Amino acid sequence: MKKNYLVAKIVFGLCAGIFATSCISDTESPILTEQLEKSVALSEGTSGEENLRKLPEFNYIEKFSNQITVIVGGQGEFGSLVFLPGTGVGNATFIGKSYSFLNQLAIGPTTTVSAPVTQFYSDELSDLGLVNIPDEVSSLTTDGKGNSVWYKNILNRTTPSSSTRTDFTADVEIVGGTGKFEGATGNGTVEGFFNPQDGKGSTTLRASIVY
Repeated sequence: MKKNYLVAKIVFGLCAGIFATSCISDTESPILTEQLEKSVALSEGTSGEENLRKLPEFNYIEKFSNQITVIVGGQGEFGSLVFLPGTGVGNATFIGKSYSFLNQLAIGPTTTVSAPVTQFYSDELSDLGLVNIPDEVSSLTTDGKGNSVWYKNILNRTTPSSSTRTDFTADVEIVGGTGKFEGATGNGTVEGFFNPQDGKGSTTLRASIVY
């Protein structure tokens, strides 16, 4: 695989769902406390049935500053495959300072879809203790201390607004995690922008998470 900066200039218009996340203090809010109290409301078992606990659903936000790279390699049905791996630094609810790793596959002039985050960052993630990550995970957020949230990117859509700014939105699904987020589920939306000339950008994710 080789970096192709000529293709990069064209393909950065595809780099829509660059993942990312949001600046929220890791201090839990009164709303969170209330939700935790409500979680004690278990479904009442009847005549010999086992009581089942209903897990609470929380509002979850991330915000990251990102750096995306364009890598061209391999052949697909319509020509060379163009991947958009990237990393970011920011903050996330319930985590605080966080790091993100992501990967996307371009499928059109302004559209990308999920690609395995381990394709380019397997070693870095392993160094952080994050192993056995399924191929469906295209992005993850971690505090570097064993806690991480895993995402599957559904579809990214970009809208160029100038030569140095492209806005985008993406739909994502939470498909697991590690540490306190093990078994996490949920859905969310990513909004942000990036500079198609150098790959620098910013993203905010808002989601509902159950863990």
